[in-house]
Amino acid sequence: MALTDKLKEIETKRNTKNACAYMAMYESLSPADQKALDEAWSKGYSANEVLSALRSEGVKSSNEAISRHRKNICACQEKK
Repeated sequence: MALTDKLKEIETKRNTKNACAYMAMYESLSPADQKALDEAWSKGYSANEVLSALRSEGVKSSNEAISRHRKNICACQEKK
């Protein structure tokens, strides 16, 4: 990716009001990966286990983003 493209991507993310980092990551996943992630949560996987799996696949996320979203204190909850 060219630097100009990367900077445009950053600008778009910065201009997204009330962006939830978890949902931004989730929406970047394929439908199959979204389903696998949903199933991991329903099976009781810990945030650390999920984060480790995401990172091993090159997906950027953080414990804080996951925790805030799962506790319903993330930015996407402000839209409700």
